[in-house]
Amino acid sequence: MKTIKSFSAILLCISFSFIALSAKAGDPLEKWEKNNPDASRELGKWVSKHKDAAHYIFEWDGSHHEKAEALVKWAVKHPSENLAKFHRQHKDWPELDEIEKTHKRAFEEFLIWCKNYTDAANALMEHPNGLKWAGDHLWREAREMKEE
Repeated sequence: MKTIKSFSAILLCISFSFIALSAKAGDPLEKWEKNNPDASRELGKWVSKHKDAAHYIFEWDGSHHEKAEALVKWAVKHPSENLAKFHRQHKDWPELDEIEKTHKRAFEEFLIWCKNYTDAANALMEHPNGLKWAGDHLWREAREMKEE
């Protein structure tokens, strides 16, 4: 009986530890940058390098979060695939035509960011318009740095 109680206590402790470690994914957006400093910094670099593409995807997330979320989650699950493959699977999304035509290289780099920072990318996409929020936040910081 003592063995079963001890085993149950250990399982309970492990369960609580796992919950504490995974709580990061459910954190509010305001904690995203603090919880994902490397991913935030790299996304900020991508924004600085590809301002037009960044604006496009952030606005796309704001108006079509479910599609932006599908793209990010697909990138995370298919790390060896490229944007063209996703586009072939979603020919009815006119946004992808524009992305392929105007922002292809930048979006390929964004998909690499998603693949390199899967937890951070998924955490953003858990929130409706999370990517737009990050973009707005990063844009504000970039503007403030320019003005200094």
